[in-house]
Formats: sequence, structure tokens, C-alpha cells
Amino acid sequence: MLIRQFNYETDAVAVNKLWNHVIEKEDFYYHYEFEEFDAMLFKNRHFDATGAFVALDGKNLIGFSCGFIRLEDREKENHIGYFNQIFIDEAYRRQGIGTKLWNEIKKWFKEKGCVAVRSFYQSPVNWPWYIPGTNHHNHPGTPAIRINTSEYFFMLAMGFYMQGQIDAFYLPLAQYNMPEKVKAKMAENAKKGLTIEVYDPSKHFGVEEFCQKTEATGNTGFANAIRYNLKREKPYPFLIASDHGKMVGWTGPMYTEESGRGHLDGICVDPDVRGGGLGRGLFCTLCEYSKEHGSSFMTFFTGLENPARYIYLGAGFKIVQSYAIMKHDLED
Repeated sequence: MLIRQFNYETDAVAVNKLWNHVIEKEDFYYHYEFEEFDAMLFKNRHFDATGAFVALDGKNLIGFSCGFIRLEDREKENHIGYFNQIFIDEAYRRQGIGTKLWNEIKKWFKEKGCVAVRSFYQSPVNWPWYIPGTNHHNHPGTPAIRINTSEYFFMLAMGFYMQGQIDAFYLPLAQYNMPEKVKAKMAENAKKGLTIEVYDPSKHFGVEEFCQKTEATGNTGFANAIRYNLKREKPYPFLIASDHGKMVGWTGPMYTEESGRGHLDGICVDPDVRGGGLGRGLFCTLCEYSKEHGSSFMTFFTGLENPARYIYLGAGFKIVQSYAIMKHDLED
């Protein structure tokens, strides 16, 4: 048995074949042709072959794992690394191979100056997955480590600990109907001039002010997504919460992905008007819009402590998978 550094020329195709072999029985992750797998992993701009390792039994590649350090983090002090790729041929498991692969990666992280390693959605590679029990309804990224899987218990054994939980929500939109309570609250808000509408630049204003407010609360991603969408040659439609025409909330761009999934970036409401049902109205109207415009299902995830989860559950969504955000502190 040999553990050595990954070599693209000799190992890349074999790693792809091993991935497809490992995932084929469960039908949870995607099966990839080499060009897709190559683009997803090895051609990722953050991939560093010196942080990837293979396990060999003679000439047979039977294990692979790799770590990531984002390019923009590599020169920072006290930066962290990301770890979420380890797969071993089932015939070779429980023989210490995974531990040996992890020890090589751990050594690499330390040599690169990392103070900790995490597994969560900010990793450069998040593998898409299928919702169990569906006809390949999907979610485009794995946000962390699936709880109570062999990978989860392996990482606990390697010294990782759980920092938080992320739950994945799912609903086939044929089952969606806007709750009557939401309709009633929207009608009540409309009497006050608070409405949910598709953004129209000829009648709505305050976009940049809203962006700046969201940035001030730490939601820079929402603000950037709004600005980016509006700079497109043909911006995607999006819903806003309007206070007499002034933008005080939004849903993100709305469109149907190739798989039939209704796209969701998130819901954001101005802190000055939160608690009045606008967030719930935005989300439920988004579901209705997606259903009416050809989306067959929606998937997304949110943290265990996020109160928005009650909006999602109230709209009929179910939790279909739970993930653990995990961290390993690297000792000196």
C-alpha cells in the first residue's frame, strides 16, 4: 500500500473513475464524465496538486483526498484551509487508509501556514447532489458534511468538531399553495403601502440605498447580487418589498435552472421594517412565481439558528438532509 502526492498526468482519470465507482450505489452525488470532473475539481483555480494525495494498491488507485486554500487567503496571516474530499474504494475501507491520507493533508495545511481546517460551503468545491427519493431533483452544492454518515464519523475520529448545523429544504412546487395566513397579511400590509411586486425601475426606487443598508448589516453578498443582476444586458426579474415604491426587501433573481429547480439566492428585508410579514410574503410569492413560470421544485439550505426556517416550514417545505459545519484546529 502506497500513499503519495497526486500526479495529474497519471492519476486524474483514475481518480474520476474511483469517484464514479464509490458514488454509484447510493445515487446521491453526480456521476461525472472526465471533462466535467476535471473542470469541477482539478481545473478549479484554487486547486493545488501539492495538497492532493492518492492511495495505491500496486497500480490500482484506491483512495483520494485533497485540501484547498483559497488563492486570496494564501498570503494572509492565520488563514484557514478547507477539506471535504476523501473517497476510498469500499473494499479497502477500515484499514487506516483514510487516516493516512488525512495525515498527509494535515501536514500540508500546516506547511502552508493554516491555523485551522474547515468543511463548509465556503470551500472552493461543493459537490452537487440529488434529493433522496426524487427523480434526480437536485441542489447545486453540498454545504458541509452530511450528519451521521461514514464521512462525518471519520472526521470526528480525526479530531474535527461540529461548529453548527445546516438543513437542506425541499418542495416539489406542484404541491405548493400560498398559505391563507400569508395572503391575509399581504392584504393587510398593502393597505399601509407595503406591497410585494416584481421590480420595475420605472416605478420603484431606493435600490442603492437598500444595497448600502444590507452591506452595513454584513450582507455584502446580497448587495453585490443585486448590483450584478442589474448590470446584466437583460437582468433577471426579481421581487421586491415596496414601501410606497421604495425598495425595502428583495428575493434575488428569479429563473428556472436547467434541472427544473427554481433558483433562490435568499430573502433580505430592510431592518427598519422587519417583523411585519414582508419576508414571509416575499418568499411565498417567490414560490408562487417560480411555480407559475415553469419551475418544478425548489431546494435551498439554511442554518439551524436562522429564524427564516419557520417561514420555509410554514410554506410546506421539508428538511431532507442535515449537514455539519466542521472544524479542526491545527496545533503548533
